[in-house]
Amino acid sequence: MSTIATPGPDECRAMNRLCLSAALRKTERLVTRHYDRYLAKAGVTAVQLPILAFIASAEEPTLRKVTQQFELDRSTLSRNLAVLQRDDLVELGPSSGPKPGRLSLTRKGKSTLRRAWVQWQAAHEALLSSTGEKAAAEATAFLRGLRQRVRTIS
Repeated sequence: MSTIATPGPDECRAMNRLCLSAALRKTERLVTRHYDRYLAKAGVTAVQLPILAFIASAEEPTLRKVTQQFELDRSTLSRNLAVLQRDDLVELGPSSGPKPGRLSLTRKGKSTLRRAWVQWQAAHEALLSSTGEKAAAEATAFLRGLRQRVRTIS
Protein backbone atom coordinates (compact mmCIF):
# COMPACT_ATOMS: atom_id res chain seq x y z
CA MET A 1 0.00 0.00 0.00
CA SER A 2 1.49 3.35 -1.00
CA THR A 3 1.03 6.41 1.07
CA ILE A 4 0.65 9.87 -0.34
CA ALA A 5 2.34 12.60 1.64
CA THR A 6 0.13 15.36 2.93
CA PRO A 7 1.31 18.72 1.64
CA GLY A 8 2.90 20.87 4.29
CA PRO A 9 2.36 24.58 4.88
CA ASP A 10 4.94 25.57 2.23
CA GLU A 11 3.31 23.41 -0.44
CA CYS A 12 -0.14 24.72 0.49
CA ARG A 13 1.06 28.33 0.26
CA ALA A 14 2.64 27.54 -3.12
CA MET A 15 -0.64 26.02 -4.34
CA ASN A 16 -2.54 29.13 -3.29
CA ARG A 17 0.05 31.43 -4.84
CA LEU A 18 0.47 29.54 -8.13
CA CYS A 19 -2.97 28.09 -8.82
CA LEU A 20 -4.36 29.65 -11.98
CA SER A 21 -7.87 28.44 -11.15
CA ALA A 22 -7.86 30.18 -7.76
CA ALA A 23 -6.46 33.40 -9.25
CA LEU A 24 -9.08 33.39 -12.01
CA ARG A 25 -11.92 32.76 -9.56
CA LYS A 26 -10.82 35.60 -7.26
CA THR A 27 -10.54 37.97 -10.19
CA GLU A 28 -13.86 36.81 -11.63
CA ARG A 29 -15.64 37.51 -8.33
CA LEU A 30 -14.17 41.02 -8.06
CA VAL A 31 -14.92 41.92 -11.70
CA THR A 32 -18.43 40.47 -11.43
CA ARG A 33 -19.15 42.55 -8.30
CA HIS A 34 -17.90 45.64 -10.15
CA TYR A 35 -20.30 45.07 -13.08
CA ASP A 36 -23.13 44.01 -10.75
CA ARG A 37 -22.99 47.36 -8.92
CA TYR A 38 -23.67 49.17 -12.19
CA LEU A 39 -26.11 46.66 -13.67
CA ALA A 40 -28.30 46.60 -10.55
CA LYS A 41 -29.77 49.91 -11.78
CA ALA A 42 -31.09 48.01 -14.82
CA GLY A 43 -32.34 45.05 -12.80
CA VAL A 44 -29.91 42.40 -14.08
CA THR A 45 -26.62 40.86 -13.04
CA ALA A 46 -23.29 40.39 -14.78
CA VAL A 47 -24.22 36.73 -15.23
CA GLN A 48 -27.61 37.51 -16.80
CA LEU A 49 -26.62 40.33 -19.16
CA PRO A 50 -24.40 38.29 -21.52
CA ILE A 51 -27.17 35.69 -21.83
CA LEU A 52 -29.71 38.37 -22.72
CA ALA A 53 -27.29 39.94 -25.20
CA PHE A 54 -26.56 36.58 -26.83
CA ILE A 55 -30.25 35.73 -27.16
CA ALA A 56 -30.90 39.16 -28.68
CA SER A 57 -28.07 38.85 -31.20
CA ALA A 58 -27.92 35.17 -32.15
CA GLU A 59 -29.40 34.05 -35.45
CA GLU A 60 -30.75 30.93 -33.80
CA PRO A 61 -30.84 31.35 -30.00
CA THR A 62 -31.35 27.80 -28.78
CA LEU A 63 -30.50 26.18 -25.47
CA ARG A 64 -27.66 24.27 -27.12
CA LYS A 65 -26.14 27.42 -28.63
CA VAL A 66 -26.31 29.26 -25.31
CA THR A 67 -24.60 26.38 -23.48
CA GLN A 68 -21.87 26.36 -26.13
CA GLN A 69 -21.41 30.13 -26.11
CA PHE A 70 -20.94 30.31 -22.34
CA GLU A 71 -19.45 26.85 -21.80
CA LEU A 72 -22.25 26.00 -19.38
CA ASP A 73 -23.77 22.65 -18.61
CA ARG A 74 -27.52 22.29 -19.20
CA SER A 75 -28.42 22.36 -15.49
CA THR A 76 -26.55 25.64 -14.89
CA LEU A 77 -28.17 27.20 -17.93
CA SER A 78 -31.59 25.93 -16.82
CA ARG A 79 -31.17 27.63 -13.42
CA ASN A 80 -30.12 30.90 -15.06
CA LEU A 81 -32.94 30.78 -17.61
CA ALA A 82 -35.50 29.97 -14.91
CA VAL A 83 -34.68 33.29 -13.23
CA LEU A 84 -34.84 35.18 -16.53
CA GLN A 85 -38.19 33.55 -17.35
CA ARG A 86 -39.53 34.20 -13.85
CA ASP A 87 -38.61 37.88 -14.23
CA ASP A 88 -40.37 37.90 -17.64
CA LEU A 89 -37.17 38.76 -19.54
CA VAL A 90 -36.89 35.61 -21.67
CA GLU A 91 -39.33 33.17 -23.16
CA LEU A 92 -38.84 29.74 -24.65
CA GLY A 93 -40.85 29.15 -27.78
CA PRO A 94 -42.69 25.94 -28.62
CA SER A 95 -40.56 22.93 -29.42
CA SER A 96 -40.44 21.40 -32.85
CA GLY A 97 -40.31 17.67 -32.44
CA PRO A 98 -37.41 16.57 -30.24
CA LYS A 99 -35.78 20.02 -30.36
CA PRO A 100 -36.59 22.57 -27.68
CA GLY A 101 -37.95 25.89 -28.85
CA ARG A 102 -36.01 29.03 -29.56
CA LEU A 103 -35.23 31.54 -26.87
CA SER A 104 -36.31 35.14 -27.29
CA LEU A 105 -36.43 38.29 -25.24
CA THR A 106 -39.80 39.50 -24.06
CA ARG A 107 -40.79 43.14 -24.38
CA LYS A 108 -39.56 43.62 -20.80
CA GLY A 109 -36.35 41.75 -21.70
CA LYS A 110 -35.65 44.11 -24.60
CA SER A 111 -36.28 47.14 -22.40
CA THR A 112 -34.05 45.72 -19.70
CA LEU A 113 -31.31 45.03 -22.24
CA ARG A 114 -31.46 48.67 -23.43
CA ARG A 115 -31.10 49.96 -19.84
CA ALA A 116 -28.40 47.42 -19.03
CA TRP A 117 -26.40 48.40 -22.12
CA VAL A 118 -26.02 51.95 -20.77
CA GLN A 119 -24.97 50.64 -17.34
CA TRP A 120 -22.59 48.10 -18.89
CA GLN A 121 -20.89 50.84 -20.88
CA ALA A 122 -20.35 52.86 -17.70
CA ALA A 123 -19.00 49.84 -15.80
CA HIS A 124 -16.75 48.89 -18.70
CA GLU A 125 -15.40 52.42 -19.08
CA ALA A 126 -14.64 52.60 -15.35
CA LEU A 127 -12.74 49.34 -15.56
CA LEU A 128 -10.85 50.43 -18.68
CA SER A 129 -9.88 53.74 -17.11
CA SER A 130 -8.48 51.80 -14.15
CA THR A 131 -6.63 49.11 -16.09
CA GLY A 132 -5.92 50.86 -19.36
CA GLU A 133 -7.33 49.76 -22.69
CA LYS A 134 -4.16 47.95 -23.75
CA ALA A 135 -3.97 45.88 -20.54
CA ALA A 136 -7.68 45.03 -20.78
CA ALA A 137 -7.29 43.93 -24.41
CA GLU A 138 -4.22 41.85 -23.53
CA ALA A 139 -6.06 40.23 -20.60
CA THR A 140 -9.02 39.40 -22.81
CA ALA A 141 -6.74 37.92 -25.47
CA PHE A 142 -4.89 35.89 -22.83
CA LEU A 143 -8.15 34.50 -21.43
CA ARG A 144 -9.41 33.61 -24.91
CA GLY A 145 -6.17 31.76 -25.63
CA LEU A 146 -6.24 30.05 -22.25
CA ARG A 147 -9.78 28.76 -22.92
CA GLN A 148 -8.65 27.34 -26.25
CA ARG A 149 -5.61 25.62 -24.72
CA VAL A 150 -7.58 24.17 -21.81
CA ARG A 151 -10.11 22.70 -24.25
CA THR A 152 -7.27 20.79 -25.94
CA ILE A 153 -6.05 19.20 -22.69
CA SER A 154 -9.41 18.55 -21.01
